[in-house]
Amino acid sequence: MSRKIREICNMKKKVITIAPDATIKEAVDCLNKNNIGCLVVMDGANIAGIVSERDVLRKLADTDVQLDIHSLKTSEIMTPKEKIIVGRLDSTLEYLMCCMNENKIRHIPIVDNEGSLVCLTSIRDIIRVLLKDAKTEAQFLSDYVQGKYPA
Repeated sequence: MSRKIREICNMKKKVITIAPDATIKEAVDCLNKNNIGCLVVMDGANIAGIVSERDVLRKLADTDVQLDIHSLKTSEIMTPKEKIIVGRLDSTLEYLMCCMNENKIRHIPIVDNEGSLVCLTSIRDIIRVLLKDAKTEAQFLSDYVQGKYPA
């Protein structure tokens, strides 16, 4: 049976978000303070986009040194909602991992049936669960082969 992302969302804490008019400095400070790699940009109750460490680095690489990058708005560097991949609570972990791999991304916002943000998942979250499952299955198989189960 395939595991659903709903299981990860139930274990995660509140999603850390930022407003589109927040500065890049505020976004970087928030990323560092919370030791995370991505923020969901929210315009009220709606997802406006996402901003990641990679977005900040790309902007730094493309910006003239004369420009004060810290005063730029998050909305100027974020990946807009039209370009982000969004998962649903019934999406399988394998499906989301394939989406991340194919699109070379590390984070996917998860929404409910009404399109409201539920959680933000990362490739690390998914790998952690799948690795735990694989270790458990390997242990069960090892125990079976060694005859540790009664007949």
